[in-house]
Amino acid sequence: MKFNKYLLIFTTFLILCGSFVSGTVFAAYTSPYAEPTILIRNGSYGTGVKWVQDMLNHNGYNLTVDGTFGNNTLSAVKNFQSKYKLTVDGIVGNATKNVLKKNALTTNNSSSNFSNNENMMYTTANLNLRNGASTSYSIILTIPKNSSVTIISNNANGWSLVKYNSTYGFVSRQYLTTRKPTTTSSSITSTNSNNSTNTNNSTISNQQFTSSKLPAFNRISSNLMTIIKNCKAYYANNKFYYSLANGVRSIPADNSKPYGDYNRYYTDCSNYVSWVLYEYALANNKPSMKNYFSYQRNSATFKTIGDNGGNSYLTVISKRTSTSNVNLAQAKPGDILVSPGHVEFFNSYVLNSNGSITLKVYNCGSTSTIQVPGITTSATKNLNDITYILRIK
Repeated sequence: MKFNKYLLIFTTFLILCGSFVSGTVFAAYTSPYAEPTILIRNGSYGTGVKWVQDMLNHNGYNLTVDGTFGNNTLSAVKNFQSKYKLTVDGIVGNATKNVLKKNALTTNNSSSNFSNNENMMYTTANLNLRNGASTSYSIILTIPKNSSVTIISNNANGWSLVKYNSTYGFVSRQYLTTRKPTTTSSSITSTNSNNSTNTNNSTISNQQFTSSKLPAFNRISSNLMTIIKNCKAYYANNKFYYSLANGVRSIPADNSKPYGDYNRYYTDCSNYVSWVLYEYALANNKPSMKNYFSYQRNSATFKTIGDNGGNSYLTVISKRTSTSNVNLAQAKPGDILVSPGHVEFFNSYVLNSNGSITLKVYNCGSTSTIQVPGITTSATKNLNDITYILRIK
């Protein structure tokens, strides 16, 4: 009887402590969003999608938790399903939810989530600390050569989850050694996405990086077209680049995150449109609209707004149907053109003799269009490529 009593106490202790993985105790994660009771798939939106995005993030992904199931979320779901040998259909049902919950860990840079059973290693190169275990994930920061890191766990694909100072992330294990260096580097050499290659032979000290920031954006007008031009000029003047990588863009742009080498900042088409709408709402005292666009709304969100006939902030001026294209004659400068995977601000158009169109727009559809401060020519050449024309209410 006494043996059984102690066995019960010991078993209860193990259950309360959690699961032991490679000598490290991880706390299970519970999302603050309600778990969905219906199938979640491409095109879904709402709290259920936020739960999926949040749980994916706690499985090593890096998604914007915006409640809109777009291409980035679809790609992450399929990658997760493939990783755990689930049916790779991009649909989140009970099987995918259960594996998400089973493997979700509280790894969001909180030291209380990990045990003290850790191993010290040192970097052999200036090493990128990433949000996930591959070079496709965004860079949190660059760890200087000869710095110490604590190993939390090792992945089978050659990556390690580590703690550097108070920040957690993933690094390629080939750039780690147990041999303690005799000197410690005090600078960060810019690196590309392959972890340790110097891309421009420039060195940025820790102090320079942490104190550096983009110039403040001049909020001098409440006029939509002026804001469109000023935001575009801001990107051009500060040499922004185009990227679709998760976690490299933010709203508003003067808080954008450096990515890759620390001399570059990034945006894309929906980031630009979202930021303009944020600035317009801020300048015209529209707090609800400002909050809605206070982070990036992707192109799938603008399509959903069109599908729903508009929302509280944007109205549908024209839409493509099974029998007719949008009517560009109804558009005015500052309207938003929505096409598959792309959004841009309309300025003018010419209908060509061969039936194609030449659109003059303000957009950020590539690095070359970002670095032109004013109007550019859209890559959209056919009316049937435009699904909606939206206008600010």
